[in-house]
Amino acid sequence: MLDKFKDMGKLLKQAKEMQGQMKEIQKELKSLRVTEEAEGGKIKVTLTGDMDVVEVVVDPSLMSTDQHSKVQKALKVVMDKAIKKSKDLASSKLAKISGGLIPGA
Repeated sequence: MLDKFKDMGKLLKQAKEMQGQMKEIQKELKSLRVTEEAEGGKIKVTLTGDMDVVEVVVDPSLMSTDQHSKVQKALKVVMDKAIKKSKDLASSKLAKISGGLIPGA
């Protein structure tokens, strides 16, 4: 019976350590950047590791009226890619400390 309490104590200690590590990773993710490009680099989207949009750059040559639909589609694609890259970055960072305990990480 006493062993069960020791095991619970160990688990609680590990959980607190993991919580501290997760906070550190969340801070780190805020400072990391991921960038995706489309249309040969004429459209660029940069996000933080926690998926905040930092910058969206569209080359002026794409701003003509006949390019409008193409630019909208390219922006959607590049945003989706940047978000996926940001999620993957966060998952890989969290997986290192969770030991597989966090689903999807």
